[in-house]
Amino acid sequence: MIKQLSNQIKNIAGWRSLALFVLLFIVVTSMLFPTLDKLMGTPEGIEKIDTQFIYSAERFYDVIEPYGDYGRNMYALSHFTADLVFPFVYAFLFGIWISMVFGILFRPESWLQGLNLTPFLLMAFDLLENTLVSILLLAFPLRLNWLANFAGGVTAIKWLFSGASFVLAISGTLAWIGKTVLRRFGQV
Repeated sequence: MIKQLSNQIKNIAGWRSLALFVLLFIVVTSMLFPTLDKLMGTPEGIEKIDTQFIYSAERFYDVIEPYGDYGRNMYALSHFTADLVFPFVYAFLFGIWISMVFGILFRPESWLQGLNLTPFLLMAFDLLENTLVSILLLAFPLRLNWLANFAGGVTAIKWLFSGASFVLAISGTLAWIGKTVLRRFGQV
């Protein structure tokens, strides 16, 4: 099943699909998120809990309390709109990117080809984080400290998979460039 998922991502990998997901990434980050922040009435510079690397229950409640009831409700709503779309966009963007460069660098049967699924693990933890944070936001002022601590751990795992996805894509690209340069100069 995992190999089949990996192969499905490899099958859609190409310059057109990569360009599409780069464009979607830019639209979501530069237009959709700022528009949603304006609709929410989010003050400039206010912290968002899901941009923290890790947090405790105490830190969670310190960050979300200043939002007020309306802001907390809108923040929860954002997890089921723009922040529901974004994980799919970046998972496919990085999955396609990794598939393309690893497809050039490694044999088709190599276990390294399966690393194109790393961004989808990121997506899964991001969606879980969004669900947990939304529950906590909507339950406020009830403090579910155990759930907030768990959400902080899920957020940390999300960021680890985010870093891994980025490192795989960049290192694969640099290796591909290096291989191309060496081949041009007759070294490979």
